[in-house]
Amino acid sequence: MTHLKTFLTGSTALALGAMLACGGGGGGSSAPAPAPTATSLGYTDPTSGTYLLKKNTALSTATHLVMDLVGPSSATGSGVTATFSADATRVTWANVSAADPTGTFVQNGTAFNLGSDPKILKGKVTAGILQVTAAQKGAGSPVSLGAPLLRVALDLRASQLPGAISLSADATRCQVLDGTGTIASPITVAVGALAAQ
Repeated sequence: MTHLKTFLTGSTALALGAMLACGGGGGGSSAPAPAPTATSLGYTDPTSGTYLLKKNTALSTATHLVMDLVGPSSATGSGVTATFSADATRVTWANVSAADPTGTFVQNGTAFNLGSDPKILKGKVTAGILQVTAAQKGAGSPVSLGAPLLRVALDLRASQLPGAISLSADATRCQVLDGTGTIASPITVAVGALAAQ
């Protein structure tokens, strides 16, 4: 009986050792599945405000979001400057069109007639901060501000998890050259909700 007990105990130990060497009882890997990454940028237009940053659906793609800065139709002006901030770890400011010269970062909208070169159209990016200006030469022919004043764009960075992305306008650094030739400062630009999806 002692030999039988020794045999059974030894067999159990061997079987247990073999199971441990094979990773346990055949349950397979318990590593969690990788989190899905975002494949597009979603943007919901602001619902109220005088100056609005709105999605240009015709020019946007899944990962390239083009936005128009639109003013009030009741006002006239000759130029606008604005500063926007976005989370640079999740998105990057980009040219509106791939055909634009490298580092342009802004495109004229449909409101202003910029005239011949050199045009007053400038975009500058520092980290996640974009500064843009578009203006007509002189203040003698103001136009309605109720049309796209300028366009900007964001690209989704690779390997981003879905979720909200910060986007804001600097209330102290947005101005318009109004119909009287006066710089109205500051103007409040309403931005919408940005998210990786």
